[in-house]
Amino acid sequence: MTTAPQTSSPANARALLLPYTLGLVLAMAIVQIVIAATGGEITILAGILTALVALGIVVWLWRKLTVLKRVRFGVVIAHVIAFVTVTTSFNLHAIFRAMFLGFEVDGAGDAARNLLESSWFGATIVMSSLWGLGLLVHLLGSVLGRGWED
Repeated sequence: MTTAPQTSSPANARALLLPYTLGLVLAMAIVQIVIAATGGEITILAGILTALVALGIVVWLWRKLTVLKRVRFGVVIAHVIAFVTVTTSFNLHAIFRAMFLGFEVDGAGDAARNLLESSWFGATIVMSSLWGLGLLVHLLGSVLGRGWED
């Protein structure tokens, strides 16, 4: 047992990250509903809405960073939550779009080709790949720091 006083109290990860996660899920559901309601294509409106979600993530991180740093792996967990929520929303939308297009056109091959030749390619494969690479670097750094980011 140590007699040194604890310099900072640990944060409640659930109270901190659950509202963040639920807010992101709701925000991305709204983005995907707007995309579907406006024709199902990735347009400048979808980009602006996604940028607003990203700005919300940055503001939340800026405001909660001190508390988040008291949660082991807290900052990287917030990064993972953002990555999974945003990329999964676009990828699920693309899957549903491909399935419905596959029923309407001559087959799944045409639907997949349509998605790969459209702006959905950037919103799914490119975004997931580039952001995933950055997330991998962040995860490695966090592991090397034993979960603490100072």
